[in-house]
Amino acid sequence: MGRPTRLSRVGYALGWAVAGGLVFVAVVRVWRPESVPLLIGLQGVVEWALLPAYPLAVIAIWRRKRALAVVALALCAVQLWWTAGLIGWNGTQALPDGDLRVRLVTANLLNENAHIPELGDSLAAEGADIVVVQEVTPDVLAALGSSQLWTIYPYRATAPLDGFLGSATFSKFPIANSHEIDVAGHPMLQTDLETPAGSLRLVNVHTVAPLSTEDAPAWARQFSSLATVAAESPFPIVFAGDFNATLDHAPLESLVSGDLRDAFRVAGSGVGLTWPRWDLPIPPLMRLDHVIVSPGITVVSVNDELSVGSDHRHLVVELGLPHAN
Repeated sequence: MGRPTRLSRVGYALGWAVAGGLVFVAVVRVWRPESVPLLIGLQGVVEWALLPAYPLAVIAIWRRKRALAVVALALCAVQLWWTAGLIGWNGTQALPDGDLRVRLVTANLLNENAHIPELGDSLAAEGADIVVVQEVTPDVLAALGSSQLWTIYPYRATAPLDGFLGSATFSKFPIANSHEIDVAGHPMLQTDLETPAGSLRLVNVHTVAPLSTEDAPAWARQFSSLATVAAESPFPIVFAGDFNATLDHAPLESLVSGDLRDAFRVAGSGVGLTWPRWDLPIPPLMRLDHVIVSPGITVVSVNDELSVGSDHRHLVVELGLPHAN
């Protein structure tokens, strides 16, 4: 065998550089920092960021670079493991006898959406008992007023705000109480509904996006604050909305590590990715939209659907509420 050429040495060095970058990605996912925006974003796409490990492994095996092949194959195994955790394996669950079936839709509308009335009509057509929407500005709320959401749902709680944190909840169940709550310094709309099965507390969630060194720590604190909201609720509680986090992020994983459950984990199918929704034939990269439920609430099914004009897909979730004693 001849001496390696300069080109092959450069290729070998490049292979190790790629491997080093992928190892860094894996370390970030294990470490899961909560204050560096770039690293928070990387955690959300870790399964896709590790995909270059596969061609790297093939090339390393072909070129008989054993050490590089071992590292690349280990990265492939890690990618497969984390992807398996991303996928919903359970699918539709049975509704327990006697439980009240409740259909819920959650949608981030996109505050710059030029198709709000059309989107409002399509959300109303889902036949849900409850619709929660995020990024509701005063202008968005006015546009929703000309949609079927305003005519089909007799009970409404609205909290429009300029920017991204306004919200609205539409219900076929009477509203006993509704007000904004402070969640680590940012507002969210909390609504108590009177269902035939008893009282249900619903929090319309939109966390701040961790895009700056100022917002990232606030984003992380919001999840522990939501855990406190759940612990103090006198009723069964549902959190629904845009969490700006995936289950690869430690704050959200911590929120659902106890009694609270992520609906997609319970009854989802496939990958269920919701953001970003592109105009190009490219699938979304992250599941940022979630429905999280307290003990006793059954998750029957979870589906994601196109939201016209929005950068998010919306969720259609069926729940089962046991009757209060």
